[in-house]
Amino acid sequence: MITFINLEERNRIADALRRNQAPLGAASIDEAVDGKISYADLEKGLTIRFPFTEGMREGGRYHVKISAEDRLQGFGQLGTIPEENKDTTVEVPADRALAFRGQQIELSWDYLEYPPEEGASPVTQLSVEGLIYKPLVDEAVGGEIPSSALSQGVNLRIRAASSLTPGALVSIYWWGSSADACFVKHLVIGPGPIEDLVLPVGPVYLTPTKNGKVRVIYTVQSTTATLTSPLLGLTVGGDLAVPEGVYVQRPEVRSGALLPPITESGRIPMRLKTQGMVPGDVAILFFVGSFLGTEFVLRHEVKPSDIAAGQIVLGVPASYSSLGPGVWAWSMVHRLAGGAGGSPDLLLSLIQE
Repeated sequence: MITFINLEERNRIADALRRNQAPLGAASIDEAVDGKISYADLEKGLTIRFPFTEGMREGGRYHVKISAEDRLQGFGQLGTIPEENKDTTVEVPADRALAFRGQQIELSWDYLEYPPEEGASPVTQLSVEGLIYKPLVDEAVGGEIPSSALSQGVNLRIRAASSLTPGALVSIYWWGSSADACFVKHLVIGPGPIEDLVLPVGPVYLTPTKNGKVRVIYTVQSTTATLTSPLLGLTVGGDLAVPEGVYVQRPEVRSGALLPPITESGRIPMRLKTQGMVPGDVAILFFVGSFLGTEFVLRHEVKPSDIAAGQIVLGVPASYSSLGPGVWAWSMVHRLAGGAGGSPDLLLSLIQE
């Protein structure tokens, strides 16, 4: 037998049912100290922990998840509460944990036996140590260098990291969507404590890119390894805002040319035309996949034979399946005579299996 009830009665019954339903407690990570997770702990894997609260039951379903600031890396696991009145723990394997290196992460969980609007835990925010960090522009706001900063210049910041050891060689690449708004800088880390590196970037590299974009990436080479930073991509403000389509549903989305899964000697071949280059210049290919850890900076000293051939073919040491749904590629030339120039950029789509 069933009884139909009105909305007021429904709400009264729902309130009575949730009297024994305590709010969910926040999840934590055992290895975190003062909101930070060390790189050494990442290499061993992590343990997520969340508490049992009144209203839950043994066998109740849960979903625990970690999301990263780039929104491309994540971890999630479904499970059931193993025992009442005890914390539930979930292991994150080292290979999954390392995907969060150098990022801010958010940790939360859902108890799926509660109504969806009541079954979400508070969010725990944590900072994960990395051997190398994404570069920053101090003046950028919401992913944009505002037009008000263009005439004064900006500060490019390389955050202090354990890879910046004395004697390490740092190569910084600034690419602007205007061909001449590019530069390459090399520096060597001196003795003393590790500190942020701050480089002033003058208006000459900013004003030509009004309403355009810049990308910044750097490498750190030492006696132990060569590391490549995550890519920083920023738009640049202008005097006028970019027009917007009133009914555009997917603004500024391009599919790009299709890059098929064809390799040569186990590498993905890319071609640079030698137009605008002379022997002794350094041609630089940037190849950046969708996922953290798929950033590649390939350098090649231009030879007379390259000029004669009209092209340089470089092999990117990446597996096709590791790159994600798309890749951005562009190039720069570091001129023997001084200065640098940049090519247009290319978006490549990958076949998803």
